[in-house]
Amino acid sequence: MLSIDQLTVSYGGICAVRRGKMEVADSAITCLIGRNGSGKSSLVQAIAGLVPSTGQTELDGTDISRKSPASRARLGISLVPESRRIFGSLSVGENLMLGAPRDAKVSAARLEKVLEYFPAVRDLLSRGGHQISGGQQQMVAIGRALMRSPRVLILDEPSLGLGPLVVAEVFRAIYRIAKEGQAVLLVEQNATAALKISKYAYAMSLGELELLGPTADLPPDFELRDLYL
Repeated sequence: MLSIDQLTVSYGGICAVRRGKMEVADSAITCLIGRNGSGKSSLVQAIAGLVPSTGQTELDGTDISRKSPASRARLGISLVPESRRIFGSLSVGENLMLGAPRDAKVSAARLEKVLEYFPAVRDLLSRGGHQISGGQQQMVAIGRALMRSPRVLILDEPSLGLGPLVVAEVFRAIYRIAKEGQAVLLVEQNATAALKISKYAYAMSLGELELLGPTADLPPDFELRDLYL
């Protein structure tokens, strides 16, 4: 569904992503793991068109490398950023509807589906965005992206700052979303949790991407610490 080739991101004289090559499959979770500062966020921001980059980015066979962020969003790239970006002055329901299409019936159906994924959000629709917890904000942020019915859903550190029980709830929803046909690129420092729900895996260190392959094929003695140290 999504592929990048020779993707490079530089900030002045610093190369944050170096000739990255990756494929994201349809109806599956592809995870990208790596420590903080390895270049993961720069990579996904480049895919969304938010930072300048070189190389090629294709969505379902169409080259989108020169497309603007708005054009990429319209074509089906939805990025849930690390900071979530929930509008505190809007209600939870209004935050969700920011991603909705104009057709009222389609919007209502998509909203109901989002609430199936995140039942805890149903009772929060009239509450202000600034009045909900970090975990609830993460659910709303993912739900808002899903309201666009994206072709590729990119999640940047969805577990960041969340407690174990909330992380488990969010990851269960992400797993279900992919099982029902969504292409997901999951970017995570929490490698153990990410690998458990992903079908394919990549690792990133100092701007370099490495294909780990299908998670089912990782050896029993696979050591995550080797990727970080």
